[in-house]
Parts: sequence; structure tokens; C-alpha cells
Amino acid sequence: MTKNAVSVQPLFLVNTTKYFKKIVPDTPYVHFYSFTADADGSEESSALPDGCADMLFTFSGNRAEGRLCGFVTKRDLLALPRGETCFGVRFKPGYLPERLDVSLTEIVNKRPDIADMPGGAELTEKLAEADGFEARAELLRSFIGGRWRIHGLLRQLIAEIELRGGAVRVSELEEKTLYSARYINRVFDDNLGLSPKAFARCVRFQKVIGVMNSARRPGLAELSADAGYYDQPHFTKEFREMTGMTPREYLAAVDVERYNDKFVYV
Repeated sequence: MTKNAVSVQPLFLVNTTKYFKKIVPDTPYVHFYSFTADADGSEESSALPDGCADMLFTFSGNRAEGRLCGFVTKRDLLALPRGETCFGVRFKPGYLPERLDVSLTEIVNKRPDIADMPGGAELTEKLAEADGFEARAELLRSFIGGRWRIHGLLRQLIAEIELRGGAVRVSELEEKTLYSARYINRVFDDNLGLSPKAFARCVRFQKVIGVMNSARRPGLAELSADAGYYDQPHFTKEFREMTGMTPREYLAAVDVERYNDKFVYV
């Protein structure tokens, strides 16, 4: 990811004590991660739009389950039973392993069972039996392999949108790539399952979330202006659509100091 783009799921962290994270630079991976839902926390969390797909596995006693989580276009409620361990990997926008035999367009706002995919049931069992974070990460990397689904122009367009923090028009992408708006929209629709405008919204939202999760935490008017929103009401409306809460409600729900203390880099 570029320095201006982030990919985080902060509401997963609210009900966890530690969130283990392994960054894999210069690869199609964002990171591997693992966490356990607090025993006294809520059994419901939310996935927020980030333009990424995840392979997410949950382990509880002798039960194991794996889901391929397509990126979401608005808040998506997830059940995380108390004490349940979660392990997963997040892929950069536009990337998906060929091994999964599914396209990104098929899984937008969906969570198909990995056990129904070739080799998925065996992988889930092995991950449940593996001893520790690193062992699970190696098992998953071995399963995924080195072949990826990614369209060349889509990769270029995503990089440009991320570089600008989501504040970019399709006309500017036309000028940058010399491709028509019609073709650019078709590349996104056929390979990502949403429009460049919708993806740019996700990137801009993630950039804002990253600032809100930092110690600086500027005022909402400054935050919305810096991110390129038309005005503060526009920012509030779009933020509510993405999270199900207002920016002020989000700031009250996420304690910055406790939030950042929960990260453990492996």
C-alpha cells in the first residue's frame, strides 16, 4: 500500500486485548493477523469498507471454519463469539490468489465458505491443528502459492487512486492513463466488481479512519476538508453510510491510546 493508503478494520479491535499482525512488504499481501474476541466483549463486530478481500478462519474448541470475505461497500456485521480465536490474511485491493478459483466480482459483500473451494477443507483442518501464528501464516502462504488474479491496468489505476488518497476524478484517471472513462469503468466493473468512484470512496474513507485512529485527531471540519469532502455534512453522511455511526460516535467508541496499544507486530 502507498503511504497515503491504509487498510484497517478498527471495530475488530474494540473487543480484543491484542491484535497480532505480520506485515509482508512488497507482496500482494497487506498482512496476516490473529486476535481473540474478549470474553467480556460484544459478540457482534463490523467489517468496514477497505477495498480488500480476506481469508478469515475462526477456531473454537474442535470447530474450525474458513470464509473468503469479499470487500464490503458498507458496514457488514460479523458474529465473533466471545473467546473465539480468529486468524486471517488480507490481500491488497485488486488481488486474489488464482488457487481459490473465484473472482473478486463474485464475492463483493459476500463470504463464501472456503471449505467449498478446492483444498479448502483440508487447509482449514491444518490451520486448526497448527501451533501458533507463524505456523499458520506459513501454511496459508504455501496454500496460496505465487499465482494471482490481477488486471494490469486495474493495478495501475488502484495505485493512482491510493496515491491521491481517494480524492481523484475519473477524468483525472483518463489523463493519467490515456484510456477513456468508459474503458476505465469497464475494467473496474469486470475485475473488481465496483466502479472507480466507489473504490475511491473506500480509499478516502480508510485514509480518514487512519487519521482518526492517530494521536493527532484533528477537528472534523479540518479532517473532512483535508480528505477532499465537499463539506462537513457530506463527510458525516458518507461516514455514517460506511460505519453505521457518526464521526463523533466513532471517536467516542475508539480510544486511541488503547487502540494502538493492542497491536503486536510479529
